[in-house]
Amino acid sequence: MDYGALSSYFDGAVSKTLADVDIDAGRSNQHEFNGTLPLRSLFGDDDIRDIRTTFAYMCDEAEPEICDGTVTWYDARRKHPTRTEYRLYYKDNPAIRQASAGDLMVVANSDDLGLLIIFAKKGSTIESQLRWLFGFEEPDRSGYAVSKGERNRIGAVASRILGMIGIETRAPLSADIYLDDMVKRFGHTFPKGIDFTEYSISTLEGLDWADDPDRSLLACYEREELLFKVFERHLLERDLAPYLNGQLDVDGILKTTMSTFQRRKSRAGTAFEHQLEFLFKGRGIRYSAQPYTEGKSKPDFIFPSIECYRDEGFPSSSLTMLGAKTTIKERWRQVLEEANRIERKHLITLEPAVSVDYTNAMRDSKLQLVIPSQLFPTYTPSQQEWLMDVGGFCEMVEERQRVLD
Repeated sequence: MDYGALSSYFDGAVSKTLADVDIDAGRSNQHEFNGTLPLRSLFGDDDIRDIRTTFAYMCDEAEPEICDGTVTWYDARRKHPTRTEYRLYYKDNPAIRQASAGDLMVVANSDDLGLLIIFAKKGSTIESQLRWLFGFEEPDRSGYAVSKGERNRIGAVASRILGMIGIETRAPLSADIYLDDMVKRFGHTFPKGIDFTEYSISTLEGLDWADDPDRSLLACYEREELLFKVFERHLLERDLAPYLNGQLDVDGILKTTMSTFQRRKSRAGTAFEHQLEFLFKGRGIRYSAQPYTEGKSKPDFIFPSIECYRDEGFPSSSLTMLGAKTTIKERWRQVLEEANRIERKHLITLEPAVSVDYTNAMRDSKLQLVIPSQLFPTYTPSQQEWLMDVGGFCEMVEERQRVLD
């Protein structure tokens, strides 16, 4: 599903790999970035004081550090007859305090948040994803690179990354055609996850689990994300209407928003698991969903069944384990502790542009990453050679299943 062009959310963006002189307090006390031509493309040639700015430091090991502040754009040689020397001045804050040389900095003009300055840890997945999302050109001699992402269209996967940096994507008006039907079916409360997944898939035509499982799985994910946005917006408009009409109740607003965030967080993973079950059933693949293997270990899927896994006489070479995570970060290591009988494990994700450090660590740990083939281009060429697509995984499991038939 198309949530519009990246340029409908940002007026422009530039990036820079931070140097010591940019960020190291021991090397520079100026709290300024040089105002190169790429930055001038964002701010223009006039001095601008106290620009409202959202700062964010992002890494894979912790939640983002987000704080508000201001920056000032000015020409230090404004009175000089021939020379200019632009600077972007910033004040100290918790986000910028965590940034280090080698980290990625993205400066973007956002329609929703105003100026946005993001620092992404060197070698992290979020760094790779920001580079992919904005499509930065090669940096110039100053080290700055300009986004060419105005040509990029925002789908459900990119929408999730925008959500991580505080940008809420807007569902197209055409999606409202499903709202009346959802209200008729579900009333004014969210149904069980499996029921919403089943309904979402029923609105799709042309799913081909046999010949195109990669595209079909991604289509199911994107359709459910879209319908969830439409239905959630409808419910929020109803729940927040009293407060928007002057009935100020801070506790009520907080309760509604907290419930919304909790619902989003808990739904994402289970929805993906349900979509995978439709895939496996559509191809006639036998499986057990979330069975206990050893102790409290409960992998997402065991093939061909948990009964075969528990049968010590069943060859372990014919067993397959699949973990499923829409996003992975450090959580991929959890999969290594599940299903001890299976040496080589598999993990399926919808995460684009996972860092090279992570995929190398997965390969060394005998964990195979599985992603829809449509996301392959977000990875480096060497990573793509190692990745397994959804169709390839299904064919592997089916081959092992045929031995039992």
